[in-house]
Amino acid sequence: MINNLNLVDRLFESYNYKIARTSTNDVRIYTLQYGMYHAAEIISFDKAIDVSKFKNEFSELGYATDVKVVKNLEEVEEYLFEGFFIKTPLGNELKNRYKNFVKKQLSNLPENSQYKYIDSDFDLILQNNLGEITEAKSYSSKDHSIITKINELFTKTAGALFIIIEAPAGFGKTCTANEILNCITVENSKILPFFTELSRNREARVFKHILLSEIDSQFPNGIKQNVVLEQIYKGRIPLIIDGFDELITKDSNKEDVESMLTTIVDLLQNDAKIVITSRKTAILNSEEFIETINSSIENFSLARFEIKEPTIENWLNPNRLKAILENEFPISQISNPVLLSYLRNIPLEKLEDFLTTSEGTLIDKYFDYLLTREQERQNLKLDNQTQFRVFRKLNRFMSEFNFTAETKETIKDFLKEYNIQILQESIKQYKEKDIKPSIDELTETLSNHVFLDRKTDGNIGFINDFIFGFLISENLILEKFQEHYKGNFTRVIPQDFAQKSLEASRVQSISNKNKLWEVYNEHDFGYDSVFYFDADYFLKNEIKRNFKTLFLSDRTIKNLLFTKYSFENCVFAGITFENCTFSTSTFKKSSFQNCKFYNCILQDKTSIIYDDFGIYVCQDNNDLIKEINSLYCKDNDKNEDESDNSLTEQKVLLQFLQVDEKRPKPRKFSVIKQRLSEYSDKEINNIIDSLIRKGYLHFKDDVGFITREAMNFLNHNGN
Repeated sequence: MINNLNLVDRLFESYNYKIARTSTNDVRIYTLQYGMYHAAEIISFDKAIDVSKFKNEFSELGYATDVKVVKNLEEVEEYLFEGFFIKTPLGNELKNRYKNFVKKQLSNLPENSQYKYIDSDFDLILQNNLGEITEAKSYSSKDHSIITKINELFTKTAGALFIIIEAPAGFGKTCTANEILNCITVENSKILPFFTELSRNREARVFKHILLSEIDSQFPNGIKQNVVLEQIYKGRIPLIIDGFDELITKDSNKEDVESMLTTIVDLLQNDAKIVITSRKTAILNSEEFIETINSSIENFSLARFEIKEPTIENWLNPNRLKAILENEFPISQISNPVLLSYLRNIPLEKLEDFLTTSEGTLIDKYFDYLLTREQERQNLKLDNQTQFRVFRKLNRFMSEFNFTAETKETIKDFLKEYNIQILQESIKQYKEKDIKPSIDELTETLSNHVFLDRKTDGNIGFINDFIFGFLISENLILEKFQEHYKGNFTRVIPQDFAQKSLEASRVQSISNKNKLWEVYNEHDFGYDSVFYFDADYFLKNEIKRNFKTLFLSDRTIKNLLFTKYSFENCVFAGITFENCTFSTSTFKKSSFQNCKFYNCILQDKTSIIYDDFGIYVCQDNNDLIKEINSLYCKDNDKNEDESDNSLTEQKVLLQFLQVDEKRPKPRKFSVIKQRLSEYSDKEINNIIDSLIRKGYLHFKDDVGFITREAMNFLNHNGN
């Protein structure tokens, strides 16, 4: 017999059961009523007890009865969870969700295509519930899969676990989220993942309400929200939240961001497991993020994954890659997962034909394939350009009202209202032998277009950022925004929408890249300096302006000249520079933090002040950093070697601790410099560089983390 019957009773009551008056200490009877359906659970604590009279009594009263013999409270919990979550339509839906995702991925590809998750290199920082870094490592996709690593963390991490997966657009965040879902199968484990794909909705404002609303809508009717939350805390319902950054805009205030982070942290109790995916955003390195995580890190472990850019070798087999290289095809025209997925699956002879035909760019051919097939698939009497026209309008509508998904009815209403003449003309194209659709039927067809996708919450949006960004760029190049919004068009496009247009335009023709660059540079959109750096780099592959207070983080920059335009008060954090040329005289009060320089060179070799071109914890594959160090003015050192109060490793490490000097706390590099302002930047850098080499510190972008080894060092040196 279970010692505490009150706990059993409360557990059943949390699932809306009522305790039958005929219950005894040996046999508990719980009844549940849903409309016309009445059920009775007869729970026995000893299999030797005869429960037949109870079963007969409630069966005669019209109850569907079930008898369960249990040994302990855990068995009761498991029984109820399986009955209300696993063995429900939701459990079956979960099995099909991944299949439906794969089906969507294949919908834009030729027949007989096969879906395959593309592994990429990735970085991992693992922080335990003491705040210590226990692992900071880069993994190669040749040897390790990010999915395998995440699965290991799920099964081996004791207590709550918070996993953040970061990557730029198109690097596979959503695919990774769905692969994680696929690993957590109902058949192999008694847990039920909750998966939601966030999108910016005009009505959505408070993240906590969005998340709780999603929970309410996805779980069975009659299940109290607190029951679901309790199962989340126990780890039976892991949360997978795809597109966390969708709710963060340039205008998001500090309170909104803190509220979003606090909502997630509040769920990280007991054995909860939460995964979020996000674009690379400064929010996840902000003081707000550091403070929110740090205030409750003792409750959970934190794993931060960063997916690196998939290589063409990851996507294409040797035969296809050989064809591309032999035809000297510009790699930049295919460095996009949408196109790479297409090239991976088209017949090899068709690929070779694409490579040898000069008419149109590869992206033109891809869209021609996609939209022509749409005419056949849906018996759509709209030529390709008209289809583009319809969805450029929808794209402008989404930009104006700043949303990425809406209800299907809203999307259909828009398609109908703003394209009525196009739809009427289309209907005339149907021949007598065809079944001529009505306006409403044609609108329904367009709402199922290959460009669109139904999100987890049932809303409709564009199928991916590439299509969305491409249509933004088309609207600007063709001056559609300018035409419809006159002098106000620069205020209609949110910066993150414009950013998608830059990333999508990397595969555009040189002519279209130039046109888009001119639009962004001839008008004042009010975007930040990072956007304009990206516009120069993605569209021109050269710097075209002076920069002030630019903070650039965590990306790879190739074949760029930093020699003509000036950089003042700029910070480069976690950047990998490949084949770049620098002129130290173009930089003032700027720094490079945790950067890598591969095959980079200096153009001039004049003396420089450390504060103007500071190198902090960087590495190279030649003598570039050594060469830069030799150019620093000697009087810049503040005579630190002669000072009685010279900076020590211990003093630097103490800056990465809480006020009590007992627990770790991540710190932004700028904060460390401020706290150690009595010392020169060069002296600070030398000590930090030494600590990194010893494995005592690890930097992610401009944020430093103390390791477990460093804590041992401090504990043995009088701290």
